Amino acid sequence: MPGLTKGMIADVQNKKEIRLPDDFFKNADLKGMKAAMVIYFERSGEIRLIPMMKDGGARVRLEVEKVNPALMQTMTHLFKEHDLKVLFTTGFCFEQNRCIYEVYFAADAIKEKEADIRKTIGSIPGLYESEFEILELGVDW
Repeated sequence: MPGLTKGMIADVQNKKEIRLPDDFFKNADLKGMKAAMVIYFERSGEIRLIPMMKDGGARVRLEVEKVNPALMQTMTHLFKEHDLKVLFTTGFCFEQNRCIYEVYFAADAIKEKEADIRKTIGSIPGLYESEFEILELGVDW
């Protein structure tokens, strides 16, 4: 009986590369896949691989006073306006008035959208700091 998932134990100490299963490339739902976003969690060591149907992607990191509905509405508008496909979000508050919100997304023609994205991010109320990083195909860590 087929399962929902597949698993393996990789010898990452002796072999730094992991081969994806052939079924990954045969998956009909991934027919239009152009690339995959790879996200490395520095604290836990976890790695996620997310198929992308768009040709580019980026990471936005916001340090804000609080994660609130206004922030979420601004980001949702940004995603819709620029056809940004959200792949992963995370966030946490490390002080009462200091939170980090991070989002990875896929987009076509991301460099053409960069100025508008930065402008929208800069207008977020309660923003302390922000980072916008375009992730390019084939560029390693």
